[in-house]
Amino acid sequence: MEFEVLGPLRVRTESKPAPLTAAMPRTLLGMLLVRANAPVPVDVLVDALWAGQPDPRAAKKLQLHVHRLRRALGDPARIRFEHSGYTLRVAPDELDADRFEALLTESAASEQPAQTVALLRKALGLWRGDPFGDVGDVPMLRSEADRLTERRLDAVEELYAAELAAGQAAAIVAELAERAARHPLRERLQGLLMTALYRAGRQAEALEVYRNTRTALVDELGLEPGGELQRLEHAILTGDPALDVPAVPSATPPAQLPADVGDFTGREAALARVRDHLTVGTDRAVQVLAVAGKAGVGKTTLAVHAAHRLRDDFPDGQLYVNLRGVEDQPLDPSGVLARFLRALGSDGTALPDDTEERAAMYRSRLAGRRMLIVLDNAAGEAQLRPLLPGTPGCAVLITSRARLAGLDSAVQVDLDILDDDHAVELLGRAAGPQRVATEPHAARQIVRLCGGLPLAVRVAGARLGARPHWPLSRLATDLADEHRRLDELRLGDLEVRASLALSYESLADAARRAFRRLGLLDAHDFPAWVTAALLDVDQAQAERLVDALVDAQLLDVAGRDGAGQLRYRFHDLLRAYAREVATAEEADADRLAALERAFGGWLALAEDAGQRVASSAFGITFDPGECWRPDAEVAASLLTDPSGWFEAEWAALVVAAEQACSAGMDWLTCTLAGRLAAFFVVRGRYDDWRRIGHLMLAAARHAGRSRWEGMALRGLGELDLLQHRLDEAVSDFEQARTAFEAVGERHGHALATSGLGAAQVEAGRFDEAQTSLAQALAALREMGDHRSGAWALRRLGTMHHLQGGYEQAAVCFEQALSDLAEFDDPLGQAAVQDRLGAVRTLQGRGREAHALLERALALRRDHGDHFGEARALVSLGELYRTEARWNQAVDCLGDSLRLWRELRLPWEQARTLAHLGAVHEEAGHGEAAHTARREARRLFAELGVAAPAELALAPAR
Repeated sequence: MEFEVLGPLRVRTESKPAPLTAAMPRTLLGMLLVRANAPVPVDVLVDALWAGQPDPRAAKKLQLHVHRLRRALGDPARIRFEHSGYTLRVAPDELDADRFEALLTESAASEQPAQTVALLRKALGLWRGDPFGDVGDVPMLRSEADRLTERRLDAVEELYAAELAAGQAAAIVAELAERAARHPLRERLQGLLMTALYRAGRQAEALEVYRNTRTALVDELGLEPGGELQRLEHAILTGDPALDVPAVPSATPPAQLPADVGDFTGREAALARVRDHLTVGTDRAVQVLAVAGKAGVGKTTLAVHAAHRLRDDFPDGQLYVNLRGVEDQPLDPSGVLARFLRALGSDGTALPDDTEERAAMYRSRLAGRRMLIVLDNAAGEAQLRPLLPGTPGCAVLITSRARLAGLDSAVQVDLDILDDDHAVELLGRAAGPQRVATEPHAARQIVRLCGGLPLAVRVAGARLGARPHWPLSRLATDLADEHRRLDELRLGDLEVRASLALSYESLADAARRAFRRLGLLDAHDFPAWVTAALLDVDQAQAERLVDALVDAQLLDVAGRDGAGQLRYRFHDLLRAYAREVATAEEADADRLAALERAFGGWLALAEDAGQRVASSAFGITFDPGECWRPDAEVAASLLTDPSGWFEAEWAALVVAAEQACSAGMDWLTCTLAGRLAAFFVVRGRYDDWRRIGHLMLAAARHAGRSRWEGMALRGLGELDLLQHRLDEAVSDFEQARTAFEAVGERHGHALATSGLGAAQVEAGRFDEAQTSLAQALAALREMGDHRSGAWALRRLGTMHHLQGGYEQAAVCFEQALSDLAEFDDPLGQAAVQDRLGAVRTLQGRGREAHALLERALALRRDHGDHFGEARALVSLGELYRTEARWNQAVDCLGDSLRLWRELRLPWEQARTLAHLGAVHEEAGHGEAAHTARREARRLFAELGVAAPAELALAPAR
């Protein structure tokens, strides 16, 4: 359990906030924490909680509040009644104020300025605001808050004193000046600022700070500055050498690299590129290499590891600085130059104030030397340019989250996540290789849930290392919950969330909003126009915001899709963080409205595209209504190839329909699913067709809309019919008819009746089929829907075909073609041409059959209709069979069989194999005939059906 009072009062149990919102229990907890592990008398608590106002029932009420607090903490033993008071048991390190004091004690004992700085910064990092900041005004709490605040200011002063002792005067001036401005009467803080300015070569500004401080003391307190501050002013005026930090002797090469990591893993290609570039040609030019990558990808680790490997190549030393590029106040180049110049032997008092003059001095100091300069965590090109050497011999290794495209002559290296093997190796180095070897599946699951991000993998490994009794599967299970994943990826000062937050907080407001909104999408990848929908802005602004996120390494370019549009995607942990900040910073209604616009945009584009490629087989169209729409110019460019657009977007569209369904957007779910079904019919994506069909059905029933339910059931019936699941198809169509009847929807009822008739045809129930199809045809013609009527005619013709009534079948097919002539429905025409061609084959009218079937095949292929292409190939194969053109027949049937397998339609595979067996038999290919028929019998047996009569198979040999 963690108790946090260095800011608003907060309690966390197992990294989750405790449910503690009411004022009374928060004040009670604050009082108990002030005297943790010691009894707080009842009368003191009563006086604090009831503000000194007598209440005869106060003691009883206090007992009730204590009981509620125990329940909120989830540990009744935490609070005990003893010695006429209540004691809150707090273990070591559970209270942030205790941890703060322990770090201050440790820093005071340190003799190394750098270590002192690290400990003090860690201590101050525990603060989140005013202590007990959101607890009521209680004297005891106010007194403790004042004490803690004073301790904080003491720590701040000790920090800057340590920074000065470490020679970091120029680097801390801006930060120290901002602190000093908030506390103009604290003489020690003002003195530290004067010292820092003096050592940074800014003597005049140091003296101005003294004058301003004296004025404030006299005006506010009527006092002159103390003796220490006065002596400091005199030392600055006289240039007292005691104020200087001893410079590094020029004979001692600087060796400023941080320690190398012991578990460096992978990155061989990147290391080789760094080595090759930085060690070749340095005698001719300054070699500069910049490593870019998202937060936590290991840029600093790579740079430091590579720099250690290259030390022997740069005998004159190595300079290093963390430029703090993603923090609120990146280091000023002038201060960094002062630091480097002192490391190179310059006297701090001799440094010019002007940045350009310091840069010139720096370049002069580097001239003729072979040095490696590591500039870590850069903010951008402007920060870097003054820090680059001017003459050959030196090499510069830069890291930055953004690509530094404006840095002339720099080689760019983009660092990506680790592959699974290297990520598992890194996990094993932290958690123990034997544990990883024992649970390889859980290890791979962990690194995949970490998204291959080295920082996340390192934290996961460290957590496992700290808990040797944990099986890896436990952490894998914890990480699998996206809502808890970032909470699980923290240990001590290692935290993935904090690293991601730095990138997010460095963005402008509009880019932050884009990041949050894009993270709401479940789609694996998405085009830029979706950003316009989520933010309700124009396309140009959306593209600028997407570019900003890509530049900040918060969004990845996934590539260009078949429709020619760039697609983008999130790293999994960045998506989790985006959703987290969206939940925290945006209202539910705003998030839902953004998603509704995005889904509406997909729907509007899908409807426009679908009008051009949809098949009359499904017969459903939707009005996208008042949906958000992309700019007309954008939509036109995307839909130049509507089939290609569907191919590029189908996965995102399915996920959008699922997300809309989960969000209760029933109309959007049904309309998206209905439009997608028409596309999946053509493309043969039957698993996805079934998936969105059930989504549509669920949304329809949730909304209580019988018409939508009927449409969903009819779509599922068409799918079951196509997959030869005849009992399910009949049930679907009958339920659809019932749903349509309930709302008087005659058109939907007629379409469902047509589907029912087709299922009855396939089942050999010809009398029932005749009735159903005749009813459907009459109803559709009466309503003027000749397009759907043509489909019913095609089904009626198929029934006559199977019964041997070829002339009746031909009449039906010719009438269907005539009815379709007035529509732009090439796939509908191709389906009828295929059936008519098959009948002409049986009638011995080969030339006419050839023309029909070739046209049908060409149309199917042009529109990517793989199911129809396979059907047309079977019909052509049968035509070639009647002409004894065995090779062509085998080729057609073989190509058809390959398509059926890709479409995973075993019924059609079995039928085609039976045809193929007959062709081989007639061609005298006995063994091939036997193989094809044996496979056909196996498939029919697996399906639990007998082979159709027209495909009578020879008995097994």
